[in-house]
Amino acid sequence: MKIDLTSDTPSGKWCWVSEIGDELYAYEQDVLLKYTNKLPFDLWVCFRCLPKAYEWKPKRRFYKDENALGMDLLIEEEIIRPFIDGRYHPLSKDEQRLIMGTVFYNFLTETIKKYKNKIPGISVYGEEFIKDTHVWILENKWL
Repeated sequence: MKIDLTSDTPSGKWCWVSEIGDELYAYEQDVLLKYTNKLPFDLWVCFRCLPKAYEWKPKRRFYKDENALGMDLLIEEEIIRPFIDGRYHPLSKDEQRLIMGTVFYNFLTETIKKYKNKIPGISVYGEEFIKDTHVWILENKWL
């Protein structure tokens, strides 16, 4: 099991979403490789940081031809850079990581539940995978 990461984020110095997302390469080494023979698919993750006005919705899909589970996640720009009293107040990198961790973990958990009977291995190893993911996320300060 391996991970492919991408992002769609503003280029402003206040947005750390892309850099934080790259931390999931360590997740691949620490967690995903353990499941290579148990969950025989790749995990594709895209973090998007977009304004609420775009009305973009997170998505998940299993790509049979590529044998990959895709998760397209949304971090709303207004959450990580709130506008208060006439000024933008971007959150710190650590605060943005906590928001991303919550979004990633909750979406991954929902996705694994949704595909429990549709993707080989998830019905047997899905709960263990989510537990290992939770441990990694806590250890790496994503929650």
